[in-house]
Amino acid sequence: MALEWGTIVKNLNWTFLFNLAVFALLLWLLKRFLYKPLLAWLDRRREVEDARLRSAQEAEQKARALLSEREAELAEANRRAREIVAQAEAEAQAILQDARREARVQAQAILAEAEKAAERVGEEALARLRASYAELVVLGASRVLAREVRETDHDRLLAELTARVDARLLQ
Repeated sequence: MALEWGTIVKNLNWTFLFNLAVFALLLWLLKRFLYKPLLAWLDRRREVEDARLRSAQEAEQKARALLSEREAELAEANRRAREIVAQAEAEAQAILQDARREARVQAQAILAEAEKAAERVGEEALARLRASYAELVVLGASRVLAREVRETDHDRLLAELTARVDARLLQ
């Protein structure tokens, strides 16, 4: 049985073939005008996103490097601050010790000066006491003798009395 072309053509479902041709045309149009531009746009979009991702990763790496650098700088600044504080404390201690030393020296000088002043006052008081004592003795002696003592006698008696009083006080 040989099929003839005419019978084949008559038996074919022309609607199916037409639908198949329209479907193929639609596929070609979609591929040409929709899928190619869409795929190109998606490729460009992927490239842009990849570039953004790479720049974000680079920015993150730079941020991490900056963060570690800032942390190192902060640690260095803290170390320097501790050194400055330690140095200031040492200087304050030295100043305090110098002030204490100077205060001791001044206190000793004031004490020495006060001792000298007290000694001078004591010597002056002792000298006035001797003079008063000598005058009282001479005055008493002149009354006892009922006569007036001359200036030369007065000086001589005064010198003798002073020598005796000094000798007694020194003992």
